[in-house]
Amino acid sequence: MKSAWNLVGMGLWLIVLVTLVWMVHDMRVRRIRLIVKEHRSFSWQNLTISTIELVVWLLFFGGMSYTTFFQNVNQLGDRVSQTTRYEPLVINTGSASGSAYYVEVDNSNGKKPVQRYTYLTEGEKYQVSSNDATVSDGKKPINLPASAYKWDEKKVAKYDQRHQKAWVGVIETTYKKSFVNGIGLHAGRLANRFTLIRIPDHSFMLKDSGYTK
Repeated sequence: MKSAWNLVGMGLWLIVLVTLVWMVHDMRVRRIRLIVKEHRSFSWQNLTISTIELVVWLLFFGGMSYTTFFQNVNQLGDRVSQTTRYEPLVINTGSASGSAYYVEVDNSNGKKPVQRYTYLTEGEKYQVSSNDATVSDGKKPINLPASAYKWDEKKVAKYDQRHQKAWVGVIETTYKKSFVNGIGLHAGRLANRFTLIRIPDHSFMLKDSGYTK
């Protein structure tokens, strides 16, 4: 477990489940009591109580579902922390054509086209999806997809100059270990990872024939 605060969320989800079981049981008991004592299966009072119980439970369930599954990380402000790491790219000379490249691009042929980028750093090989990565080969290192994140412009300019526009920047957004984040079972967990692959120009990109997703 990333943080003990997530026990708060586990406890609340347990309450959601227990409350649902209790509510169904209570509705059944009240209906049986109504049939036995008053010899009828319906009353407005019983319907009102059941409706209130159901509405309260749905609000509780909806709140927990939103907190756990549907929060927008970009709108959480100081509830998340961001770390950024930069590494120089290593040029690859292993293509069949003999050309050198920094990033290999595989294009999918599925219903939802997506690209996969493969690149090398010192001693490591990475593959990332275009859903959470971008390749920048223009004059400005921070292109449109990357501009949605906070970058240290001085450090970016420094890497652009030092490594001849051949580097990778990875931003990781992590939920802070707090009571509020624990409610959604997110405390201490990785919220998002975005990769900016910087290359001098598109000639340093090797495009594959594609793969089927």
